[in-house]
Formats: sequence, C-alpha cells, structure tokens
Amino acid sequence: MTGTTDLWRLVAQIRHASLSAVDRELLRPVFASYDAGETRAVPELVASRIRFYAARQPKQ
Repeated sequence: MTGTTDLWRLVAQIRHASLSAVDRELLRPVFASYDAGETRAVPELVASRIRFYAARQPKQ
C-alpha cells in the first residue's frame, strides 16, 4: 500500500502517542518519512497498526 493523504493524517495523529516498544520500532521508518516529508510505500501490516493506534486517540 502506498502512503495516502488519509494515512499520513493518521500518522500525524499518532506521531507522539504512547505506543508499545515493538510498534514504535515497526513504525520508525514511517515516522522518519513523515518528518522528512517523503512519501513511501507502506506495507499493509504497518498501515493496520497506524489505523489501530489512530482509532484509540481522543477525538479532537
């Protein structure tokens, strides 16, 4: 799966969230790409973890 605008918006939501150590390592390349403003392919497993944590963030 490629990085979509919706996915990057979710990455912004979870950027500073409390994540498990395993998921923090899994998402490290995504956060680095986000911080650098790069768009990269995101595997479906990683996208599902992003959605998992984003769904648990407080509504703004």
